[in-house]
Amino acid sequence: MARSSGHRNGAVLADLRHDRILFVLLSAALTVFGLLMIYSASSIMALTSSTSNHDPAYYLIRQLIFAMIGLVIAIVISLGDYHLWSRRLLWFIGVANIILLGLVLTPAAGADAYGATRWIAIGHIHLQPSEFAKAALILAGASIIEDYVMFQGEDMKMTVKKTVLLVALPLLLIILEPDKGTTLIIGMTIGIMLFVAGLPTRAVLLILGAVLLGIVFLAVKDEYSRRRILIMLDPWLDQYGDGYQLIQGLYAFGSGGLFGVGIGNSRQKYSYLPMAHNDFIFAVIGEELGLVGTLMVLAAFFALVYLGYKVASRATDLSGRLIAAGSVSSLALQLLLNVSGVLGLFPLSGKPIPFLSYGGSSIMSTLILVGLVVSVSRTTEREIMASESPLTVYEGSSGGLRLLQGGAGNQMRAERIGASRGFTRERPAAGISWNTTGPGRIDLGYGATERLRGR
Repeated sequence: MARSSGHRNGAVLADLRHDRILFVLLSAALTVFGLLMIYSASSIMALTSSTSNHDPAYYLIRQLIFAMIGLVIAIVISLGDYHLWSRRLLWFIGVANIILLGLVLTPAAGADAYGATRWIAIGHIHLQPSEFAKAALILAGASIIEDYVMFQGEDMKMTVKKTVLLVALPLLLIILEPDKGTTLIIGMTIGIMLFVAGLPTRAVLLILGAVLLGIVFLAVKDEYSRRRILIMLDPWLDQYGDGYQLIQGLYAFGSGGLFGVGIGNSRQKYSYLPMAHNDFIFAVIGEELGLVGTLMVLAAFFALVYLGYKVASRATDLSGRLIAAGSVSSLALQLLLNVSGVLGLFPLSGKPIPFLSYGGSSIMSTLILVGLVVSVSRTTEREIMASESPLTVYEGSSGGLRLLQGGAGNQMRAERIGASRGFTRERPAAGISWNTTGPGRIDLGYGATERLRGR
């Protein structure tokens, strides 16, 4: 039976707004802290280089410009309904993603660096399409998984088409760059999204296992990747060659001790530690702020991910849950990949830390993911405010699946999606279920495990 309570709605809306404000403030704080650390880590190198016109703020200014561009894009995304990006504009975003990733592999636009072609060179600006591919693939994955789970794969031809063109093809182009780090992040993110969607744990683990086996195969098939694995195990095998950067990073952590040497006082940034402002900025943080500073950074990321998952848990449909969970999972996985590499616990991947590392494409893609989470939160708020409207239920021909949608916006979307999938039988429903923390899961009839059993 439907239950709509003004005070309960008010409590849920207050929690949503509170979590959203904290999420945005944490994102802003991490971005500002990243600008500070980029300036600290890059100022000496920029001051001594003619490429940067001997301007110690060269990299800071460039990062600030890209951050402002990313902020504008994030605001536009956050103000819109996330269904606009995951439904109406999905094919446009997917095709644009494929075109950009394809351009990377062309001699005319692609730019080589460190043995890989991952950038599009436009004058003095280099963009890395694989960074933006994360958001595009999260949106595509959310749409495909939602269709499959909620409609029991009734239109498998379209599901396969979307999977091949919007997920498999972009991943293939990223692998060809090659960019194994991004491939791993995206593969693990989609695996987490499948788990959030309620697919059987065994099936999700098999998919994640296949992703890891694929990455391992790519890692051992060429000498360069095998060398990185050996250096991870013992960087002193080549302390003045391939192991030099990792060793200097460890020296930075050791010099930092418990409380660090103070912001701006790093010694490793004086041309000892390569990529101090990019891949190895976490080592500079460890040197200048010590163990306490690094733990505080990790705690801030943990809080950000926690708030993102709270947004996901309150979303009024599966698509919203998957987009929010996928976005924050991608940020967390990239952080873990970088930090574990800098600490010598995982082969170096070249992946920057979200918010903190220098890189225009990195900061813009990070803020885009933040914008998607905020969009889910704002849309959820609007739909809960309209949730006193009757819900609409569509049943497929099998009769085993029910789709409940509440509120004026949800009802219109249910009618649109239901009609496009051949769901014609309509009957009134009770309403959104509630629990102590807010709106419960949308009632899909049988659980995902039961619906998918035997497939």
